[in-house]
Amino acid sequence: MTRSIEEIKSEIISAQKTGDYLREYDLAQAALEFNPHDEFLQHCSVLALSRCNAKQRALDSFYSYRLQLSSNEYVRALEPRILKDLAFQSLEKEQPFQNMDREKFRTAAVSYHQEFGKSGSHYAAVNAAILYMFSGDREQAVELAGAAIEMARKDRGPKFFPQISRAEACILLRRPDVAAEFIAEAAKHKEINLLTRARARNQLMLICSYMVMDAGLEFDPAILDPLLPETVIHYCGHIFDQSRKLDEAAERRISNQIEDRIAGNHCAIAYGSLAAGADIMFAEAILKRGGELNVWLPFGKESFCEELVRPYGERWVQRFHDCIGKAHTVSCATESDYLGESSLFNFCADVAMGMAIMRAGSLYAKVMQLAVWDQIATSQRSGTYTNIAKWKELGHHTEVIPAPARLPEQTPRKYHGEHPEYRREPHAILFADVRGFSKLCDRDILWYFNVLQPELAKVIGKFRAEIQHLDTWGDAIFLVMEKASTAARIALELNNAIAAIDQSGLDIDAPLLMRIGLHFGPVYKVYDHLMQSHTYASNDVNKTARIEPVTPPGEIFGTEPFVAMLELEGEGWAGFDYAGTIPSAKDFGAFRMFHVRPKHAAPVLMCSIE
Repeated sequence: MTRSIEEIKSEIISAQKTGDYLREYDLAQAALEFNPHDEFLQHCSVLALSRCNAKQRALDSFYSYRLQLSSNEYVRALEPRILKDLAFQSLEKEQPFQNMDREKFRTAAVSYHQEFGKSGSHYAAVNAAILYMFSGDREQAVELAGAAIEMARKDRGPKFFPQISRAEACILLRRPDVAAEFIAEAAKHKEINLLTRARARNQLMLICSYMVMDAGLEFDPAILDPLLPETVIHYCGHIFDQSRKLDEAAERRISNQIEDRIAGNHCAIAYGSLAAGADIMFAEAILKRGGELNVWLPFGKESFCEELVRPYGERWVQRFHDCIGKAHTVSCATESDYLGESSLFNFCADVAMGMAIMRAGSLYAKVMQLAVWDQIATSQRSGTYTNIAKWKELGHHTEVIPAPARLPEQTPRKYHGEHPEYRREPHAILFADVRGFSKLCDRDILWYFNVLQPELAKVIGKFRAEIQHLDTWGDAIFLVMEKASTAARIALELNNAIAAIDQSGLDIDAPLLMRIGLHFGPVYKVYDHLMQSHTYASNDVNKTARIEPVTPPGEIFGTEPFVAMLELEGEGWAGFDYAGTIPSAKDFGAFRMFHVRPKHAAPVLMCSIE
């Protein structure tokens, strides 16, 4: 480790302030390898897991670190916090307050009540009050709400938290007018991180909704507006060159409009690429405002610069490198080479859009697209118009800043490598195998092919029309399809099939379980001269094959591009929990991975604030 622990802790705090729980978890886990008993790192690791929606994993980690024995009240408070989140996960999506499991809320309420007895904090008191109210114990809720107001009044620490506690307590006591004053006061403290403010508003909204339903409370939702979190944006726009000229005055005018739109919409987090022209102008504007820039490139940084930056002038090259150096994250949609295929640009834009939507969801924030566009629709497979059209199809808002039109005598940029026979196209890729297959005796191998494999075949058969390629050898399964959602559905049903089958007659020490790796990336359709049939191959296929062996048995792991595409497809039935940056097999690299799962219940509607 080249950085000191203090430097890493500082980075963790920065990640917390921007709501980047993925980075927070990775940093904490890396530092714990060298300092396994550091309570701050343990706390941050558990907290990040909880923020990723991996609530049960977070609770298990909390107990394994024995944090319930901590002398720090904020560390101990993680236990009731996670219990509360687990209770809220049980709420139904459409009608959250019908058929409530009130016992789960009471369990979390008792845990917070016990913590209040130890610490006397308004944070524990108000959360216990909320949970008692949701469990149906109004008398206990009212008593603790009053105690929370008194304790918060005496708090001499950062002003945001006691004001939020007082606001929550006042709503429980049916005094929304007084709560509005505390909310407005809390909102003045903008140094509080994005995730905390977003969760505070979400929690207040849910309390108000419950009180409207249960007690007939009347309140104006506008009282919560001061806490609205900053907007997450996807940005895109044209390249400026000789065919679309931009003099200094025009560039200054567009830059001013970009800055005005970013400020007017409270844009604090941005996702997009970094081509010469509008992309770089957006990136500079976000950085100038002190926001968080997340750059997605379709392929390697140097190749990208040579293709989409340097040809348009050295001044763009310097600005490109300046933005790269100041960006919060720089990621590549694929580690493969460019090879002149414009489909990679479209794929990269899709991933950036999916990541923006996913990030906004984690922050309960607004999401929008900002585009510098000449407002001319085209039939090109990629480009600004294509990005805008896809964004609007998903039902999201786009604001357009007018751009100079392309000169009529000029033709669009031509890309090589566009022959259909040799062009890669982005697809969903699935690799799966069965843990324990290699240890089966001959009798049990026959069982696999005659009993289990037919059940797996039934699952895959349901999706045959959506599968472009299927291959198998032994227990291994290799699938290629167009949609991430199809791959995720197949993966979930394969897991269910093997879990449901009777394995009691097998001579095995542990049950057979599937390991499934999912990825989304460019692939070739090629002719296999040995098999005398077509197959799919690429560096991204190899990557998926290296992910599957490190997937825990019984789990489904998906890469960042995969979950971004799953989010972009917008079906909404699947969820994902961050698993960390996982080294792949055979030293193929380490990748940010997610557990893919069905959304059997509503997302966490209320998350504790820090």
